[in-house]
Amino acid sequence: MEAGSGSISLFVVVLVLVCLLAFFILKGRKKPVKRASPAPETGIPQGLEEEYRCGVDPCGCGVPVMYTLHTCRHCVRLKDFLDHHGIEHKLIYVDDFSDPARREIMTTLRSHNPRGSFPTLVVPDGRSVVGFREDAVKSLLGLD
Repeated sequence: MEAGSGSISLFVVVLVLVCLLAFFILKGRKKPVKRASPAPETGIPQGLEEEYRCGVDPCGCGVPVMYTLHTCRHCVRLKDFLDHHGIEHKLIYVDDFSDPARREIMTTLRSHNPRGSFPTLVVPDGRSVVGFREDAVKSLLGLD
C-alpha cells in the first residue's frame, strides 16, 4: 500500500457520505406550493373565494379562523395543535391574496390583533388569541 493511498480512500469515503447526506436533505425538503395567481382586479385567487369571505368575516365563518402565512413556523405549530385536537378550522393564508383583497383581510385581522401578526386565531364569537400560546388557545377553545 502506498503512503498517500490511505488519505485518498478517506477522502473518497467522506465525499460519498457528503453526497448521500445532501441527497437525503434535498429529498426531504418540501416542494413549493403551487398557488393560483390572484385576479388583478380583486386580488382573490380562483378557488379561494370562501377563504376570502372567512378572512373578512371570521365570526360569520362558523368555525375558528386562523390567519397565517406560508412561511410562519409559529403558524405551523398552531395548525398542528388544532389538527391534533380535532378542531375544525379555516386557514386564511394571507400571502395567497394580493391587494385589494389582502388589504381587506389585514383590516379585519387588525380589528382582532392591532399588530397584524401571525398566527391569529379568531373564534366565531369574536374572541381571539395572537401567536401560539398553548394555554390561551386551550382556554379559547374550551379544551382546558
